[in-house]
Amino acid sequence: MRPELLETARSLLEDRYRCGGDVAQAVAGRAHYRDYQPRATIIAQGERHEEVYLTVAGHARAEALSITGRMAVLEDFFAGDFFGEGGLIEAERSEEEVRAVERVDAAVFANPAFVALLSNYADFSLAFSRMLVARLARASRRLAEGATLSATGRIHAELLRQARAGGGMAIEPVPVLSVLALTVQSTRETVSRTLNDLVKRGIVRREPHRLVVVAPHRLEELIC
Repeated sequence: MRPELLETARSLLEDRYRCGGDVAQAVAGRAHYRDYQPRATIIAQGERHEEVYLTVAGHARAEALSITGRMAVLEDFFAGDFFGEGGLIEAERSEEEVRAVERVDAAVFANPAFVALLSNYADFSLAFSRMLVARLARASRRLAEGATLSATGRIHAELLRQARAGGGMAIEPVPVLSVLALTVQSTRETVSRTLNDLVKRGIVRREPHRLVVVAPHRLEELIC
């Protein structure tokens, strides 16, 4: 047991999931703790879901690779995010690969232990369910955008979404163009061209370590 990670996990559960102190301590105490170096595989595509992970620190990313070699970025996970919950209902094989983008410290729960926590602590169960509903809503929105928006429209929508999520209408750090392209199912060249156009028009401002959406209403008007 790593006391400092347990304490951080407990704090995340209290702050983000509104768990009471005793509940947060009980949940954090049922995990064992692992660290993953950058580029390490946390969940391999095709592997059975046997554990649920809480990101205590760092950055992980879920990706999917088709049989033709086409890759898509599905979700990014930061401190306080759960992932790997797909096996809680059935021990299905993962349709995605989760890798560490930077070093990840994770609280890891065996599926039976996590189900017991959900059963025993109603507040935690409700907060976890809300997190899953929000994740499903994001996935549904991206699916709809893929069917209804142009490539540039998807880029505009994703930039606006990331800026609103970051606070202060800023995206920090500056997104990697190739990753942004995979997220919106476009190309790096299209993302670069679209972003340069937004900068020239004064809608987005580049700063050393971030992008700032200066005119969110104008960016929203471009989503089509």
